[in-house]
Amino acid sequence: MTLGWILIAVGLAWLLADLGYLPGAALELWRLWPLLLVALGLELLFGRDPKGRRLSALVLFGLLLAAGFWLAFGPPPSGPFVRESLRVPLAAGLQTASLRLDTPVARLELSALPADAETLLDAELERLPRQRILLERKRRRERMELRLRSEGRNLRLQGRAPLWKLGLHPAVRYDLDLRLGVGQGRLDLRGLELEGLAIRAGVGDLTVFFPAKGGYEARVEGGVGRLTLLLPPGLPVELEVEKGIGGVAVSGLGGGGRRWSSGGSGPPLRLAVEAGVGQVEVRVLEAAPYPEGD
Repeated sequence: MTLGWILIAVGLAWLLADLGYLPGAALELWRLWPLLLVALGLELLFGRDPKGRRLSALVLFGLLLAAGFWLAFGPPPSGPFVRESLRVPLAAGLQTASLRLDTPVARLELSALPADAETLLDAELERLPRQRILLERKRRRERMELRLRSEGRNLRLQGRAPLWKLGLHPAVRYDLDLRLGVGQGRLDLRGLELEGLAIRAGVGDLTVFFPAKGGYEARVEGGVGRLTLLLPPGLPVELEVEKGIGGVAVSGLGGGGRRWSSGGSGPPLRLAVEAGVGQVEVRVLEAAPYPEGD
């Protein structure tokens, strides 16, 4: 019985980590395989004794707790960050692109590249020595599909988080799926044209500047920390907010409660915000033209 619960717990944790709901370090659970031998031995010794089963369960729980704490917060690889540069050329005839980004632990900065850039994606990345950064890309006629992620030991308690600085070419329409882990983020999407946006915030403050053009749906799931969403003036917006733990402040839009909106010309931005733990601010900037900086 005890062995069965151990297998179920390890399998569920592994599945959740692979789906992105747990930090990438959870994938290192395979290193705890000797605990299965311990569980099997305790089951053989005390499997028929009720008191023995309770004792073995307590022992295994303590071992799992200690091992899990070490995996998550144990000493990370020493030494400075390793810096990598990744570039995807801007291919002829490319009109749209999708980008899925998984950052378990990183300080993320994303913005538009200059119009005369020769790359679709320009990334300057930092990682820990035992990490690997993987870029997957696939061309489908006039569309490029990209996925950028990291594997290996991600957690580092001392010092700053590694910096991921990404630039996207403004001549292509993007479908962005951004899954953030631990670390602050600044997503400056001004100058880009979107066909879809999904953001799953993690732990840390996140600021998002939305593009001046609408005509797409966006969903932002708040995490733990302050979430600031800055909208351009004159863009028609249909906003739906689901409150979490913390306050929600909306300015520059009409309405109240869960639904807010603003008028304007052109196709609207349909924005759904699911607040997490922390303050959420949705604000329409007053400056015109739409500024390029804070």
